[in-house]
Amino acid sequence: MKRLVHTLVLSLKGITGALMVSLWLCLLWQVFARYVLKSPSTVTEELARILLMWLGTLGASLGFLLNQHIAFDWLIEKGSPKMRLFVRDFALAMCVVFGLMCLIAGSPVVAKTWALGQVTPVLKVKWALVYLALPIAGFFICLSPFHEEG
Repeated sequence: MKRLVHTLVLSLKGITGALMVSLWLCLLWQVFARYVLKSPSTVTEELARILLMWLGTLGASLGFLLNQHIAFDWLIEKGSPKMRLFVRDFALAMCVVFGLMCLIAGSPVVAKTWALGQVTPVLKVKWALVYLALPIAGFFICLSPFHEEG
């Protein structure tokens, strides 16, 4: 199980890295087209928005997996060993609850927008594919207890 989770985390690192490079290139082209070519690109504007949504949600789930989320560090540093253990376990449980909420609440949104066939205005990408980032991120967040890197 831990090997599978480790492989999934490595894949998530690669995906978020690729998303970040893609977003950077997209924004670079958008600035070049707007200020040098004097012709703003509507395609890159919408693509950048979609990439940012995916990068934000998947990047947040990677932060949870790598234990880089906001936690009660002050309580952990100042508390007794028993308090440290409780706070760590509580924070991990809350992360999993949040991941389950993203997974459970995000899946019907994806299904409903897929059934309605809604598409983005410029790229004509199904909105369901954009919203799919939320349940995927929720799934990765739920893997937090099984990943020890951080």
